[in-house]
Amino acid sequence: MIRLSFAEKVTAAPQEVKDNYNDLKAYALGYGLKSRVANGGDTFRLHTKTYFRINMVGKGLKLYFALDPKDYADSPIPVQDVGHKNLYKDIPLCFKVRSGLSVKRAKQLIDDVCGKAGLTAGAPVDTRDYAADL
Repeated sequence: MIRLSFAEKVTAAPQEVKDNYNDLKAYALGYGLKSRVANGGDTFRLHTKTYFRINMVGKGLKLYFALDPKDYADSPIPVQDVGHKNLYKDIPLCFKVRSGLSVKRAKQLIDDVCGKAGLTAGAPVDTRDYAADL
């Protein structure tokens, strides 16, 4: 079995997935977060704290947030707790992005994780094709 890197997965993804990735990345960069693309995904950090990570799984995106999944147990946002895995102990909340509504909810989760840290959204970042840059 050949293991593809994150960049290879995104470049081979359908246009809708690329658009969702570009939209979410531009939104996160508006908070002043720094993006680092590696084989495992795109990690958004500031100083030493990881706020969230975007992975490509199947035909969609998975986002892992530094939020408590128990806080969203009764909310309309369908989240999973993956904190039992050592890789995700710092970012235990998992959320799948497949549609326009899930992109909207992902932005709400980005607002929540950045709001808890006291970050405010600055000037909007120019929306460019980040997927093509990979």
